[in-house]
Amino acid sequence: MALTPLTTERLTLRPLTLDDAADLADRRSDPATAEFQAWKIPYPLERAVALIEDVNGHPWATPGTWHQLAVVETATARTVGDVTFHLADHGHTAEIGYTLHVWARGRGFATEAAARLIDHLVADIGVHRLEASTHPDNAASNRVLERLGFTREGTKRESYWVGDVVTDDAMWGLLARDWAQKRHSTVAKP
Repeated sequence: MALTPLTTERLTLRPLTLDDAADLADRRSDPATAEFQAWKIPYPLERAVALIEDVNGHPWATPGTWHQLAVVETATARTVGDVTFHLADHGHTAEIGYTLHVWARGRGFATEAAARLIDHLVADIGVHRLEASTHPDNAASNRVLERLGFTREGTKRESYWVGDVVTDDAMWGLLARDWAQKRHSTVAKP
């Protein structure tokens, strides 16, 4: 199945193209963006091209693979970041993630884009469980997950490696039924 771009009031989520490679490399090369991530900086253009080719090298929502979407502010056509998910081999669980440019943070884009992605995963793909993992000190990312209704389920001690440095990994979960309830209660509020 091919993906039709997903939209919100302010954003368009669309598959990455090779035209996004320089922007992706720039975003991932920012020290504040890379601080809690598994990639080293600078993030070379060639690596961004390879990542885009890899995520686009299989059909949309293929179990066992990662999928990544550019998050574009519709009014300006400016890319603010990306959202990603990995669909488990059985197709019922998806791990999500998001990355924004520093200048785009604090405006609700991560929450809005991730919510739209979750809507798609639950309603269109049939995902039962959503997961996310963060560095325990990544307060901004943890707040996004809390706003989305994720529950912190625990911490995997010294399980996340960036080069030779190991840190803990906070584990988060959200069930489709809890997401549906949250969306219903959010929409029902005056």
